[in-house]
Amino acid sequence: MKYYNLKVTTLLKQNIESVQPYEKISNLIAYAMLKDDLLKKLHEKNTYKNYVFCNLYPVEKDTIYKKGNVYTFDLRGIEFEKMIKLKQVLETTENEYFKVIQINFQTGIQRNIKKLITLTPAIITTEKGDYDIKENMNLIKDRILANTQKKYKNIYHTEVNMDFIQDIKKLNRTPIKIPYKNINILGNKFEIQIKEDPMSQNLAYLILSTGILEKNSQGFGFCMAK
Repeated sequence: MKYYNLKVTTLLKQNIESVQPYEKISNLIAYAMLKDDLLKKLHEKNTYKNYVFCNLYPVEKDTIYKKGNVYTFDLRGIEFEKMIKLKQVLETTENEYFKVIQINFQTGIQRNIKKLITLTPAIITTEKGDYDIKENMNLIKDRILANTQKKYKNIYHTEVNMDFIQDIKKLNRTPIKIPYKNINILGNKFEIQIKEDPMSQNLAYLILSTGILEKNSQGFGFCMAK
């Protein structure tokens, strides 16, 4: 199994706060996708997009990304043709906040994963639309398992039903508040220990490739592996 990473270097055209790039980058990618018929259909369809991106870096200590500075974000996915198309459309994309100036296409090869650590907040929604999961770790685990298994079926057209999580802990004391489309989304960061068997490793690598839990195409649930 492989993932494909676009290291997207941009020139920032306006100052933005450190919690704003999720919406801004998501809008940039959506705007670029309109240039290609297949990507446009994917963007408009209510389905898993199977990509995820991280926040801008380098991180600014004063929490303000500066107009005129160059910043990078990683856009990661597991489907080669889709990622090639995203590279092609993003290379010539500019909007009110970003001008894309360079994209490096990288390939990640599957390796053993002991832990997954979320770098951007992971999102869980309930039937009531409540994002605050408090300390309900059983809910967290159940939702991660169900969401990952659905993504696996979506990509590989194969059912899988197993518990690949050895242990899980929440890293933040209070929910992380992210403004998005005139509302505040509450997210959390996790450290997840992964079992050693081959299928558990495959599911962990899928999370690394496409993001954990929900709203990955909006920048949530981007992970690093240890």
